[in-house]
Amino acid sequence: MKKNSVWISIISLICGVLLVGIGSVAARSVESIFAGKVLVLKKRPPAYFKRKSGFVRFLKTHSTKTVYEGQDKTWSFETMAFFKRPLGDYEVEMVFYDIKNGRAKHQRRYVNSFSQYTQDRNTRSLSGKTKLIRPDFDANRRYMIVAQSRGKELAKGEFATRGTSQAQIDQDKRLDHMQKEMEKSMKDLEKRAKEQEERRQKESQKAADDLF
Repeated sequence: MKKNSVWISIISLICGVLLVGIGSVAARSVESIFAGKVLVLKKRPPAYFKRKSGFVRFLKTHSTKTVYEGQDKTWSFETMAFFKRPLGDYEVEMVFYDIKNGRAKHQRRYVNSFSQYTQDRNTRSLSGKTKLIRPDFDANRRYMIVAQSRGKELAKGEFATRGTSQAQIDQDKRLDHMQKEMEKSMKDLEKRAKEQEERRQKESQKAADDLF
């Protein structure tokens, strides 16, 4: 499976770090509620919650199914994956699929993947920061994230990208190039016309001088 670290900027955290002050009961509750899911978040969870239900409320409030491109035409967002049982490993493979043709395994189109690591092999959750770049990813598409270990799917999530499509960006570039070429051609024509006029004036002046 192809791995490309260029397009991804990842910061892995153990969920236990995020649950400081919540308590083990709240931690189990969060993992039970979101077990088997990968959440796409609009912002990173804070390191501390005053109430036990704070973390659950935060995840429900800040999870999203739509991510919007930034000024650099990329998509940046936070993720949290929750597992039904302890991971039993230090590595999780985060795999991205295009699901335009469906969610089933035979319908998904593999796009890219990266490895995410944890310091606790028995963790039941993992968070990270993701940045998707072109041309692998495009605007106005639906994608699935699958967190898997040793080929086994542990958690899934879906999201849609919004922004300017690559086709439109390419079209705008072509139009801009054509515009610049036309402007260059006009300047060349004006330059040649000016040169011809200067030659004509010189020839006329020379002919007049020859008469005297």
